[in-house]
Amino acid sequence: MVRILTKQNVAQLLNMQDAIKYVEEAYKQLTLGNALVPQRIAITDPAPGLTLVMPGIIGGEMNALATKIVSVYKKNPEKYNMPTVLAKIMVQDINTGDIVGIMDGSLITAMRTGAATGVSVKYLARKNSKVLGIYSAGVQARKQVSGVYWGLNGNLEKCIVYDLNKASAEEFRKELQKELGIEIQIAKSGNELLKSVDIIVAATTSIVPLFSGDDIEPGVHISSIGAHAPEARELDSKTIQKANLLTAGLKEACLAEAGDYIIPINEGLIKKDDIISIGEIITGKKQGRISDQDITIFKSVGISAQDVAVAKLVYDRATLEEIGQDIAF
Repeated sequence: MVRILTKQNVAQLLNMQDAIKYVEEAYKQLTLGNALVPQRIAITDPAPGLTLVMPGIIGGEMNALATKIVSVYKKNPEKYNMPTVLAKIMVQDINTGDIVGIMDGSLITAMRTGAATGVSVKYLARKNSKVLGIYSAGVQARKQVSGVYWGLNGNLEKCIVYDLNKASAEEFRKELQKELGIEIQIAKSGNELLKSVDIIVAATTSIVPLFSGDDIEPGVHISSIGAHAPEARELDSKTIQKANLLTAGLKEACLAEAGDYIIPINEGLIKKDDIISIGEIITGKKQGRISDQDITIFKSVGISAQDVAVAKLVYDRATLEEIGQDIAF
């Protein structure tokens, strides 16, 4: 039997607090050597979009095996009235290899990405952080705010958002004020975000830097989850060079896909050894923030371990609560 879970089913079963917990555990197991994340397979031409195949396995107490197939087709909204990003996740029984669950992966992708930033905030932001500045008011940006909120144990008080689409920014403000009960301020410019914030999140589709490193202030934590190609970046070389601590969801993935790190490495401004996987901080193998003046950076290009962990949580909970539809193949 294969359990089928729709996006509505997933929404019933998943919250950000649990997503943060499971993504943190995935990072931990990767560092401990109990997980395997093969480099994702990218498929494009002659298709008019990008498809990524992302398998992964996590051992330890989680014992999770799954594969996500996610596509990014930019013309979908105008041509087919469909979302740009579509995803499905197949969960396997780790003991038999049989596929036991197929679920919508779009919400899981958004939630696990927000959770990744939540984990980074938990370990790298100043403990008294209260104010977030975020570039983008899109769907993913909204989950980023939720991730920061719960990463700070509900102590986030204010979010300043900048987006070129003013209507989207206003909808963002209304939705998050209602959901989280925090103050949402709409910035008139990107540089307005850089003043008096404790945390900066970049969650855009930009392929060029969003701001100058000259303008960031001491003590800020920065999470970049947008650009994920060797030639694309949200953070400029000055920002990377100015940071006291450079971290990644997974170092190897960022060295393959994150222009934010690849470009300054090629410029000779930083070395590969300057970057550490956040799992090393979670497990205590490496030290995180040392002082309140440190600038810390977290870069995530998205790895299958995040999806595997959260999908396993959703599948187990669906089985326990008898949610979804079972189909015999």
